[in-house]
Amino acid sequence: MYLNKIYFPLLLATIGISCSPNEKTTLKNKKINDTVHTHHIAEKKEKETPVIDKKESIIDADAVLVAFNKAIRTDVFSKELDFNYKNKLDGSIFDLERPILIGDLNDDHLDDAMMPFSIEGREGGNNWDAYYAVFINNGGVLEYQYSFSRGGDLSETLINFTSIKDGFIKGMEVPGNNSSKEESTPVDYMYRNTDLSEVATASE
Repeated sequence: MYLNKIYFPLLLATIGISCSPNEKTTLKNKKINDTVHTHHIAEKKEKETPVIDKKESIIDADAVLVAFNKAIRTDVFSKELDFNYKNKLDGSIFDLERPILIGDLNDDHLDDAMMPFSIEGREGGNNWDAYYAVFINNGGVLEYQYSFSRGGDLSETLINFTSIKDGFIKGMEVPGNNSSKEESTPVDYMYRNTDLSEVATASE
């Protein structure tokens, strides 16, 4: 019992020495510093992670066809072309003509589009009239603007566009069914808010 009384205070003294207040503070500070250091590394990695920009929707032939099929069902299209796709007497849409033109029409560095189509058999006849539906890219969505009339079965000439390049819509004016002309003429057009406008070529 006497030995136990002697050794018990010595044991407490030993524990106190092995873990002094200074060492406790040092250990505490080390843990804090380690946490801060780890936080800075995480922050640095987060900053170094590249930010990936959201890509705009892809404008291709399929996207143009989807936009066109939506457009022909709108009141704007119906009033502009006097056409109701539900009414058989108003004719039917032929949309298999190509090429579908894709390019920047309004100088905003986004791809716009022009879709060739015709309305055939109005009032049950054999007549047809041809157009280009014009679409402007609004943040990846093709929005219908208007349709450009390029001729019909009774026209002397027809406009066939081939490309959109450097802000110009390039194509050919070709003889129609009732034309006395035999030669085709190159033409350039530009997009306007209300219609396509022909631009004089260098030869003119």
